[in-house]
Amino acid sequence: MRIVLIRREYITHLDGVNRFIALLAEGLAKLGHDPLIMTWCYNGIAKDQLPDWFAKMHGLSTTIPIYTLQTGPCQGDPWLKITWDWWWKGSRLLHKERVDVAIVNGVVPLRFSPKIIVNHGVFTAGKLYHQVAKLLYRRYDAVVCVSNKLRSEVKSNLGVDCKVMPLPMKLDLYKPASPGERENVVMHIGTRSIKNPQISIEAIRILRRHGYNVKLVMIGAPIGISSNEAVEFRSGLRESEKLELLCKAKALILPSSYEALPYVTLEAMACGTPVVVSGAVPKEVVIDGFNGIRVNSYNPVDYANALERLLEDEKLWLRLSQNEQEFVRQFNYVNIASRYLELIQDLCKI
Repeated sequence: MRIVLIRREYITHLDGVNRFIALLAEGLAKLGHDPLIMTWCYNGIAKDQLPDWFAKMHGLSTTIPIYTLQTGPCQGDPWLKITWDWWWKGSRLLHKERVDVAIVNGVVPLRFSPKIIVNHGVFTAGKLYHQVAKLLYRRYDAVVCVSNKLRSEVKSNLGVDCKVMPLPMKLDLYKPASPGERENVVMHIGTRSIKNPQISIEAIRILRRHGYNVKLVMIGAPIGISSNEAVEFRSGLRESEKLELLCKAKALILPSSYEALPYVTLEAMACGTPVVVSGAVPKEVVIDGFNGIRVNSYNPVDYANALERLLEDEKLWLRLSQNEQEFVRQFNYVNIASRYLELIQDLCKI
């Protein structure tokens, strides 16, 4: 079956949506299908290098063909042009490439069926966008949400129901270090404002004032702060480089204001690295005291206290580490790909 995975804007963004596309595509390929990727545009990488770069950045062993609606690199998000290009160019390309089904990430108008829209998170937008999105969602053959929390949000905001299917994980990429091999490092991944990087920075400063020789490694786009002995900033890392850091760290801190189902939490769990997360992370993913620690505030002191518990209590650290590694097995990417195939087969029967 020829299955396309669509990224509405840029396939070159290093984010959870493109990670999802990469892993689901490879999972489908391992099940004997023919996946391809379509995107509106790209930047920072030569077009002919996109498939190899994409595979390397996301830890794939399979190179997936990538088609772009634009012939050259782009900047910005001109929404009217993006919408029109998908309606006109994207629809034609789907038929030209004899695609059997489209799995779409970022709702767009398409003259094609069957098509599945995957919702990765509900964010605030203007009234016009909200109304257009509600209309577009009703033109899709199926809606998928990545968590039960998100299902409730989509029902409330868009008035549509969705089938819950979690994010795919390629678990053999993760090599957890033993407790004795761990570095005195706490990881924070993502520097957009919604990830609240300043909370993590301040929590580490508090720990250091309490005498803990611990450093924060923050991965993401630069935020105008220089690295120092307490905080090290990293960006543009390949998947293998990021996972090496994560699997050697003592903990992950994620004080986000909103999350639907954060990849970084699952990645830390696969590394056996205990997670300290905000109440925005779905309870179905992080169960307080079982596979992580939940902090129901945005006070850096509370995050520092939670991290201090992990640093001081070896039994707690080991219990969380073991439980989360067992918990994350359910996200195996081939199994998730099989669930999408079941949904596709049901749609083809209608």
